[in-house]
Amino acid sequence: MPQQITPETRERYIRALDLRDQGHTFREIAQVCGYADPATARYAWIGGLRLANRTTEIPTRTPRRVGVQIGIGNGSSLATLTVEQLDSFVQLNSFTFGIEIECVGLNQTSAARALHAAGIACEDNGYNHSTRPTWKVVYDGSLSSRTGSCEVVSPILSGTDGLTEVRTVMAVLRTAGARINESCGMHIHIGVDTLSQAHQTRIIRAYGKWSWAFTGFVLPRRVNNRWAQLRTPAGTERLASDWETSSNMRNTASRHDRYYAFNVHAFQRHGTFEMRAHHGSLNGMNASAWVALHTAFFEACKTETSYTALVGNAETMDEYNGSNDRPQAIEGAKRIAKVLGEMQLLDTDACEYLVRRAGNIPSVRSNNS
Repeated sequence: MPQQITPETRERYIRALDLRDQGHTFREIAQVCGYADPATARYAWIGGLRLANRTTEIPTRTPRRVGVQIGIGNGSSLATLTVEQLDSFVQLNSFTFGIEIECVGLNQTSAARALHAAGIACEDNGYNHSTRPTWKVVYDGSLSSRTGSCEVVSPILSGTDGLTEVRTVMAVLRTAGARINESCGMHIHIGVDTLSQAHQTRIIRAYGKWSWAFTGFVLPRRVNNRWAQLRTPAGTERLASDWETSSNMRNTASRHDRYYAFNVHAFQRHGTFEMRAHHGSLNGMNASAWVALHTAFFEACKTETSYTALVGNAETMDEYNGSNDRPQAIEGAKRIAKVLGEMQLLDTDACEYLVRRAGNIPSVRSNNS
């Protein structure tokens, strides 16, 4: 049975709608209702409109257009990019996120120049793991290309505005000549440092249960490879028990290798859990859906009730956990999207996109991968 939104969430949606009807700004609504930012308050208002059967009042945003001057050879051309907002992809949760975009075809200087030209604040840095307030372009020795390569790393992002930045950056990189190859990956970080230890532990256990299902959304070459290993059920339980009994999670995180599909080592430095399995991509829709899927999954682990339902839906996954059965992994991928959709944590648009995409991924060298 689909899990309905909680009475508390319903009350906040209606409160947001009432305040908006009274003429309050989204910033004011965020302060009154306790949301992280105005963008999240806007999602709550839309949720209130849906609850009140006032869906015709839900606005559509004008796509963002970005003019960017990109040098081609000794000359230059002006490209106008159109990046649509995705109001529904990140549901009503307060998770922050970040993304690491690995690409080839551009070196660090060229990528930084293109992003600057599009009005995106970024720094051209050497190899580093520091979190910056702007986008940064860094060297990555794991990338292989004769035409240059780089890794483009976001600042801390959230909500629709954050997803729009990701889509804009990917569009600018594509227009400037970036592409992906077999050496590229796409990593996302989800902020978990404000969560309780119990919540973090539930995420670890639940992700272990569904780990093979997530592989149905990525190219086979990324499944359980050297950069993104998958834990066995026993390995997941050892990690979860270690985390659950830890008196200092950052120290605990430092003891675990980072080259796992679900990387807790990142918690030591960034206060995040990192998902490393995804193949390289410059497809902003795909990246947005991947972020939405994980923030919804983390949200489902927030309470014992929703966590139990999430893990319960993964029971049959044990039959092929640790196998290389691609068709079953793809079916698992579709199922996790549907489960989160039924819990009303993953919006219908994102859910349908992910179900269509599971196992139906463009070619290895396609920027739409």
